[in-house]
Amino acid sequence: MKQITIEEADRLGIQAIHHEMDNGEKRFRLAAKTGSSYILTVNGGEAGWQKSHVHFQKKEFYVIEKGWVLLVLWEKPREPKVIRLNADDSCLVPANVAHNLFVSADSVFHTVKYGTTDADWNGCPELDAWIFEQEETFR
Repeated sequence: MKQITIEEADRLGIQAIHHEMDNGEKRFRLAAKTGSSYILTVNGGEAGWQKSHVHFQKKEFYVIEKGWVLLVLWEKPREPKVIRLNADDSCLVPANVAHNLFVSADSVFHTVKYGTTDADWNGCPELDAWIFEQEETFR
């Protein structure tokens, strides 16, 4: 087995892109020029919400490795739906479904995004507002 260098991967259209988010989450990405990506998210110890968004073409598949998340799905015109995903649970978020995650402290999860080469992240402030109104019910 031969190791692939970062330069070889880059020539093949694969990049490693890593970020620490404002909320302390660490996200380790492998992103392809096809628009698909894999993300390992390691929470920095504080529980909290991510940002509500919708993908019009991409799909996201979540796999929870450690801890738990609350996944809020909003397929208009229905009411938002809240699902708790524990370690070893998984869930597919189809395109055109607004969603957000509440990530527990010290959780680890995997996200696979696929479906288009286009940038396809669109904020959903209406779902953020609904979550803020309902937040007491999540405790």
